[in-house]
Amino acid sequence: MKHKYEEVEESIISWTLTGKYKPHEKIPTESELIKMFNVSRHTIRKAISDLTSKQYVYSIQGSGMYISDWRENTEILKNAKNVAVLTTHISNYIFPDIIRGMEETLYSESYSLLLSSTNNNVMFENSNLKNLLAHKIDGLIVEPTKSAYKSQNIRYLNNIMSNNIPIVTINASYPEINTPSLCVDDFKGGKLATNHLISLGHKKLMGVFKVDDSQGINRMNGFISECQDNNIPPSTGQILTYLTEEISSSLPSKIENTLISEKRPTGIFCYNDEIAYIVLTIANKLNIKIPEELSIVGFDDSQLASIMQPTLTSVTHPKEQMGKDAANLIINLINNNNHFEDNDSILYDPELIIRNSTSKIK
Repeated sequence: MKHKYEEVEESIISWTLTGKYKPHEKIPTESELIKMFNVSRHTIRKAISDLTSKQYVYSIQGSGMYISDWRENTEILKNAKNVAVLTTHISNYIFPDIIRGMEETLYSESYSLLLSSTNNNVMFENSNLKNLLAHKIDGLIVEPTKSAYKSQNIRYLNNIMSNNIPIVTINASYPEINTPSLCVDDFKGGKLATNHLISLGHKKLMGVFKVDDSQGINRMNGFISECQDNNIPPSTGQILTYLTEEISSSLPSKIENTLISEKRPTGIFCYNDEIAYIVLTIANKLNIKIPEELSIVGFDDSQLASIMQPTLTSVTHPKEQMGKDAANLIINLINNNNHFEDNDSILYDPELIIRNSTSKIK
C-alpha cells in the first residue's frame, strides 16, 4: 500500500507528463496542495522534498514551486543522443532479432538505446511512457500495446510529439496519431497461409488468432477472406480467438477440445509460431500425426519453425531488417526536424516458407 506522500508525488509527476503544467510553470502553493489532496502539511513537505531531489520541481524563494524541465538539467544530457525503444516483449520469440537490428544501427551512429517492454499490458505501457517523459530522449521506437483497441495512453504520446520528439511504430500503429509505421502485410500473410492449406485439399480449416493486437485481427481477416474466395464459408468453431493473458491459461484447453471433437479440422493456421508449437504439442499428446492427419501453418518464420519436429511451414516476418529500418528511420527523423513523408512508412510483403508440417489431405 502506498504512503500518502507517494500518492501526492505521483499526481504532481503526472501533471508534468500530461502537460497540465508546463516546464517553469508555477504549481499550487503548499496550503492549496494540502486542501487539494486532503493531507497534512508534513505529507506535502515530504512529497515536495522528494520531487525536488528527483528534479521534477524547483523552488524560488518568496515565489513558490515550479515544474522543472529535465532537458535543461545537465550539459551531459544536452549532448547525449538517446533513442528509447518500447516493445511488448524483449527477451523471447522474434524480439531479440528485432532489437539486434536496432542496436547495430543505433550504436553505429553513436546513439544510446533505452530499452523497456510492456508485456502487452496497458498499465505497463502507461508507466513506461511516463518514465520516458521524465528523461531526455531524442526519438522513440514503440510497438503499440493491445493495438486492436483504442489506446489509453495517447496523451503521453502526444506530449512526446509536442516536444518535437519523433516517434516510429513497429508491427502496428496508433490510428490516433500521425507517425511513420513499419508493419508486415498481415492480411496478405493470412491469405497466403490459408491458400496454401486449401491448395493441399483442406476444407475443414481452423484459425487460431490473438484478437487484442491488430496483427491478429488482420491475419484473421485474411484467413476469412481466403476461405470466402474459395467458397469455404466460416462455420462454428472454425475460428478460435484468445487474449494475451489466455495463452498459458485457457487457450491450450480450447485447442485440445477442438482436436478431440468430431469436427476436428485437418488444417490449422496459427497466429504465430508459438501458437503453432502449442498446437503441435497437444496434437502429439493426442497421437494425431503431423502432417498426415493435421497440417499446421504458423506466422513469423521464427527460430522455432526450424527446430520444431516436423519443421513448421510459416509466413515470414522481417525481424532484424525491421529493426534496422526502424533505427535508420528514427535517426533520419531526428536529423530532419521530425519531417516525414507518407512513403517513409513500410509495409513488408510476406512470403510463405513451406516445410514439413503441411501436406496434401489424405
